[in-house]
Amino acid sequence: MTQAFEGIRIVDFSQVLAGPFASGQLAMLGADVIKVEQPGVGDQMRTTMANNKLADLKLSPGFMGVNANKRAITVDLKHPDAKEIIHRLLADADVLLENFKAGVIKRLGYDYDAVRAVKPDIIYCSVSGYGQQGPMAGKAAYDGAIQAVSGMMGITGTPESGPMRAGYMPADISTGITAAFAISSALFRRTHTGEGQHLDVSMLDSAMTIMSPNLNKYLATREEPALVGNTSPTFQGTANTWPTKDGHMQVSVITDRMTATLVQALGKPEWADDPRFTTSQGRVEHADEVKALIGDVLAAETTAHWIERLGNEGIPTAPVNSLKQLMEFPQLEHRGILATVPAPPGVEGELTMTGAGFHASNGEPKVTSAGPRLGQHTEEVLAELGYDAAAIQAFRDNDVI
Repeated sequence: MTQAFEGIRIVDFSQVLAGPFASGQLAMLGADVIKVEQPGVGDQMRTTMANNKLADLKLSPGFMGVNANKRAITVDLKHPDAKEIIHRLLADADVLLENFKAGVIKRLGYDYDAVRAVKPDIIYCSVSGYGQQGPMAGKAAYDGAIQAVSGMMGITGTPESGPMRAGYMPADISTGITAAFAISSALFRRTHTGEGQHLDVSMLDSAMTIMSPNLNKYLATREEPALVGNTSPTFQGTANTWPTKDGHMQVSVITDRMTATLVQALGKPEWADDPRFTTSQGRVEHADEVKALIGDVLAAETTAHWIERLGNEGIPTAPVNSLKQLMEFPQLEHRGILATVPAPPGVEGELTMTGAGFHASNGEPKVTSAGPRLGQHTEEVLAELGYDAAAIQAFRDNDVI
């Protein structure tokens, strides 16, 4: 089956997470993504969150996951002779993706105006922390900084803990999804107009979009939200995370009808007439009392007991899984979110990694290879661009590649 982006070539200058995650989504749908890295150095993600052996190979698990299905070449973009290679690469490219700090790419000679002079219909996507304009343009940003400045940390945590960052990288990942969507929409528009364009994707903007319910409430009321920990943003005491006899579980009950079902399932029918439970206002005003009462009941039995009992009544609930427990979660067997592929050269056996977050009846997204070794495909790609072995060796001798 033909995949959505078969025949699309993406020249990817980006590194770390947001940009590579974006191109990785398109690579799973058939795009030919050519990752361009600094010779001998490579993407800093190659050695991040890796054990010593994988760090020595510049193949961290995180890198191999977000760079699956890509080809990797090394080119020193600062070298004068690099321009010839990049221009040949761009001649057949559909997309250029970069996440340098604002202004850096222009100094290298590959800004949008320079690139569209070579390829007028190029889709040029710039990913940065704060965007290409404004007083923060050009400032470095990682996920933690964006979680902080966006207000994400300011609404996460408890009064005791103070602001807390999430345990994963929501700012980076949401930016990657935003960039992938922006590129996809620009490619679709080009089929109608024949025109390329410059896409300006900001991590701050992307973080704010996934916080839109919270932000829109604030914009309407100007009320600062309290830090409520694991309680629902609705502040109802029936929506929370509670300890059980052997772990933790999350329950999300926010309607009167569902609350009536919950109290019966908990074996507390007398709560059905308790004003602390019968209305959303009561569940908010008496949230601490409601949480304590429910917590006493849930602590008496195991997580599995309550998941089955409440789940059978249609109550939204879930165990709080560790990553090990997630791998044992039965639903995963039916979704195919994990893919097993051959390891890159230098790593023995096979690797299992996450794939796309959706299925398609035609042109299914798929992972076919793990993220590549540094420069693994340099000679292959340069040969495709018309360079013979002698020319490639000359580039290598002159430290261009």
